Amino acid sequence: MVEGRRVREKTTGFFQATHDQGDKVTDTQRKIVIFLLAGAILTFTIWQLVFVPLFNHQKKLGMTIALNTNRLKQLLTYEQKLKLLSQATRNVTRKKKLPPGFTLFSYLDNLATQNNIKQNMNFLRPSSRQISENVSLEIVDLRLEGVRLGKLMPFLARIESSEYAIFIDRLTIRTRNEPGLLDVDLTCSIVRKGK
Repeated sequence: MVEGRRVREKTTGFFQATHDQGDKVTDTQRKIVIFLLAGAILTFTIWQLVFVPLFNHQKKLGMTIALNTNRLKQLLTYEQKLKLLSQATRNVTRKKKLPPGFTLFSYLDNLATQNNIKQNMNFLRPSSRQISENVSLEIVDLRLEGVRLGKLMPFLARIESSEYAIFIDRLTIRTRNEPGLLDVDLTCSIVRKGK
């Protein structure tokens, strides 16, 4: 019996030693697999959280720049047309005498109604300034909100080509978040001669 125990101990010891060595290899393999999986997950996470949003942001930024560049080119083209029209109008003297009761305020209000931009008008403020004893300057500030360029240009052209020599003294155009809509601040004036 004693020999049987010794054989079993030797056998058990041998199997235990072999099993321990197998576990060491398996543990090492497990660690390698776990590190590789952790590295793959970490790499995927970094890719998704850093690089994908960065590429999407660059793509959106490029599209926004292209869109705004086109808008700017269009606005610059219209600005040049308006300057040419303004220069041509400034060289023309008033063709007609101002009718009795004429006010720049009512003229611009009627002009806005005729050009279908009255609903875009936020305010229309008249004022006047005495230039000399016989001459005064009638001034009207107006703001248009959410107006399309196609409606704005004819309105401005009709002001500048008016038979009463109305001048656009200041024009500020801002784009809105909605494509194609503009906010416009405009100051117009007309010279009035006293009696």
